[in-house]
Amino acid sequence: MKQRPANRRLRGFTLMETLLAIGLVGILLSIFLTVFVPARSMVRQALTRQEAERISGILRAEMSFLRPDEQASAGTTAASDGQFLSPFDKAFFWMQHSRTPSNAIVIFSYRADTTKSMRADGTYPPVPASRNIPGQGNQLITLACPLNDSLHKDDIKDAVGPVFLVKMTQIVDAGGGKYQLAGQPGSISGATSPDKYVSEDGEKNPWGGVVIYRADFYHMSPPNPARYKGKSWKRLGRPMFSVNMSFRR
Repeated sequence: MKQRPANRRLRGFTLMETLLAIGLVGILLSIFLTVFVPARSMVRQALTRQEAERISGILRAEMSFLRPDEQASAGTTAASDGQFLSPFDKAFFWMQHSRTPSNAIVIFSYRADTTKSMRADGTYPPVPASRNIPGQGNQLITLACPLNDSLHKDDIKDAVGPVFLVKMTQIVDAGGGKYQLAGQPGSISGATSPDKYVSEDGEKNPWGGVVIYRADFYHMSPPNPARYKGKSWKRLGRPMFSVNMSFRR
């Protein structure tokens, strides 16, 4: 009588079965990538647009009103950098800060310590990043100010999230119905001070008291103002995003 072996060799997959399985996995992976990758790209683009609109909206809002410490004292007849007669004056001087990165406008978020007293401009001092506890006596705010601002330049070290530097370049009439960027960031064609930027009869200024400009937003990394002293815009590379904006008298 024949005895059956105690251990039978198990039959594996044939070469054809293996190739069919690989082909099936490849087809499923192709379908997945066709559906998922474009969807992920669309979400990323939407988030990028949303963030760009939020950041540019903060700049637009900050340049359209005066904080308590920015209002010129009674009897002042001409605005100066830091003391303004109107939001137009503020926007005019802020745009001039764009000539170099070390003086440009910076936009950043930080957690304001609401248990402390308000500062002269109506903002609270930041909670140090080392003890940043969300929801406990603080609130997250986003601020725009000159990088060399004496009141806020030390707040940047406690920033939450990305910090942006803004280069503002005026869009000027190039003739023949065409427009172009001015040669120098921060310069405003037609006037050196806001009170001189007006449209009078006979002037070839199609926009009157409106300044139209392109705002280029650069990621400030590292967010250390001292690292940007003496740097040029060219050394910062390409901006993260750009928005055409304006302010008017």
